[in-house]
Amino acid sequence: MHIMLFDDHELFAKSLEISISNSVTKFETYTSPANILNILEKKLPDILLMDIHMGDFNGLDISQMILEKYPSLKIIFLSGYDLVEYHNKAIKMGAKGFISKNISINSLIGKIKLVADGAIIFPKYDSEIEPLTDREKEILQLTSEGLRQQEVADKLFISRRTVNNHIQTINEKFSVNSSIAATVRGIELGIVKLKHKK
Repeated sequence: MHIMLFDDHELFAKSLEISISNSVTKFETYTSPANILNILEKKLPDILLMDIHMGDFNGLDISQMILEKYPSLKIIFLSGYDLVEYHNKAIKMGAKGFISKNISINSLIGKIKLVADGAIIFPKYDSEIEPLTDREKEILQLTSEGLRQQEVADKLFISRRTVNNHIQTINEKFSVNSSIAATVRGIELGIVKLKHKK
């Protein structure tokens, strides 16, 4: 079995290579997906392990592009960000698995082999939460950034009453009673993107 790993954490990538090499035919690691299409043109792996956050690169976006060109390629996301929103995106694009980095080597090898044999592996999570609409996600993101209701309304060219109605609906879907609690839930689910200050 030929495996490629794209992960910008060099120490993690090297450690995984040492741990898994004896269990597979070939294990290659790359710390940047900048030239990933050129690499894949030479030889497709049996399994492509992909991190999500790699500096300026987003593994989800890159994998979407890859699967459009190589729809049969088996991609597994290996990430420390085990979020529902990421799971949903990965499933929708046709990835074969999503595995948390907080897993033992033996379990990881076992899951990779299952995917190689045709299985699809995603974590189980609370599917009872009613999904947010695109507008609700947009409003939740803006409120999490500290914008007041009127500021959100002005930015989205809608009324403050409409913003308030959306916020109430978001709270009901998340079973919370404040915007702060909704923001925390949004972060847990991967809906709210935290802005990192440079």
